[in-house]
Amino acid sequence: MPAKTKRKAKPSKKLVKKKAPKARLKKLRPIKVIVNVKKLLLLEEAIKYVTDLSGDKGLEVFKYLIYKGPMEENALAKKLKFNKANAIRKFLYKLYNKSLVSYVRKKRGAKAWYTYYWRANPERLVFLLQKEYEDEIAQAKKSIDLNKSGDFYICNNCNRQYGLTKALENDFRCSNCNGTLSHLEASEVVGEKESRISFLNKKIEKLLELVKTK
Repeated sequence: MPAKTKRKAKPSKKLVKKKAPKARLKKLRPIKVIVNVKKLLLLEEAIKYVTDLSGDKGLEVFKYLIYKGPMEENALAKKLKFNKANAIRKFLYKLYNKSLVSYVRKKRGAKAWYTYYWRANPERLVFLLQKEYEDEIAQAKKSIDLNKSGDFYICNNCNRQYGLTKALENDFRCSNCNGTLSHLEASEVVGEKESRISFLNKKIEKLLELVKTK
């Protein structure tokens, strides 16, 4: 009998995993913040903040940059009738310390001279005002907790408040003006603070209505 021939084993088909196509990364567009500057500059708190920070001249510089857009500092000084760029820098730097303005430095010609272009950041003013309101709300909430758990007195002249221990030390006299201290009802203080918190929250809401993202 002829010898049986061995059948060759068929090569096994290995499953080859196909590489998934690389996902295309979408370029993220920077979020653009748009502020209603006209309404912002009608807020007393906004004007006061900038004026307290940089004076009336600083406010003038800030407003001009908001409405006219980025400008080279020598041209800005000329438009606002400053003698030279050095005179206006004092106000620009005060605003810059709170990021209310920013600058771009560009080289001028082959010489090592640089020109500074300044722009206003009104969205930063919105943030700073919001933070002020939020800080006051936090302090008011702490005061509510203290008044609920303690005994407090108030000066009839300057309205400065004292805890019981401090009032006893001062013989129920105000250390600021020597006025007489009166007992302060906790419910009255708590009610005033809660009203103030509600008022500040509404101010934050109105403030944020001035800002849109795009």
